[in-house]
Amino acid sequence: MSENTLETIERLEKLAAWHRINAERAGADWVWEARLRAAEDLERQAAKLHARFDSGYGVEAAIVALRARERGASDDNRTR
Repeated sequence: MSENTLETIERLEKLAAWHRINAERAGADWVWEARLRAAEDLERQAAKLHARFDSGYGVEAAIVALRARERGASDDNRTR
């Protein structure tokens, strides 16, 4: 199923918000820090897509790259 650009941006922003909310519930400092870093990274990705969307330049390529990166990260997590 293909997401359009605005849905992708919204999904990234919601996921970033989830990480920020759950950072507050972290029991350990390193977990809190990791969740905040993840939220910041997701927010940067959403902002980058939003800027590309506004300019009309390379949006689809950016989404494909993002999905490939997500698949790689989930593959890394499965091996740990």
